[in-house]
Amino acid sequence: MGIRILALIGAALFYLIYLIKGLLLRKQGINVNLLGDKKRSREKYFEITLKILTGIGGLLQIAAPFLFDSNKTGWGYVGVILIYFSVLLFLIAVATMGLNWRAGYNEKQKTELVTSGIYRFSRNPAFVAFDLLYLGFSVIFPNRLMVLTALLAVFLFDQQIRGEEKFLLLTFGESYRQYQAAVRRYF
Repeated sequence: MGIRILALIGAALFYLIYLIKGLLLRKQGINVNLLGDKKRSREKYFEITLKILTGIGGLLQIAAPFLFDSNKTGWGYVGVILIYFSVLLFLIAVATMGLNWRAGYNEKQKTELVTSGIYRFSRNPAFVAFDLLYLGFSVIFPNRLMVLTALLAVFLFDQQIRGEEKFLLLTFGESYRQYQAAVRRYF
C-alpha cells in the first residue's frame, strides 16, 4: 500500500474517532465542542480561530494525498508511523477520558479530573496525538503549506493547553497543582 493511501486512512481513522466520540457523548446530553464558548473576548476569539484553523488543517490532511507529492524516502514511512501512533494515542486518550472528554472548556459543564491510564504519563495525550498527526503529515508531504500548518497547529494547541491549565487550576485547585507537579504537560 502506498504512503499516500496509508496517510489518508490514518487521517480518516483519527477524525472518525473524534466524530464517533463526540456523537456518543452528545447522545448522553454532553456538548463536547466548547471551543469559542467563552464570555471573555480574547479567549473566545482565540478558540474560534483554533476551531477554524484545525478544521482547515483536517481538510488539508484529507486532501493532501490527492494534492501533493509524497516523500518517497524512508522519511515518508516515519511520517506514516507518526500518524498511526497518533491514532492509537488519541484512541487511548479519549477512551480514558470517558464522559469527561471535551474540545475546549467552560465553567458550565462539570467534569472530573482524569489522572489515570495514559494520563499518568502525560497531562495532554490527546493534544500530543494531534501534534503527531500534523507532524506526520508534514513529513510525508514536505511542502511549505504542510510544514507551516503543522508548526501553526503545534503552537495553537500549546496555547490552548495553557488556557485549559489555568481553568483546571481554578476548578480543581490543589489536586490539579499536585497532578501538574507529578506529570509532564506532554511526555
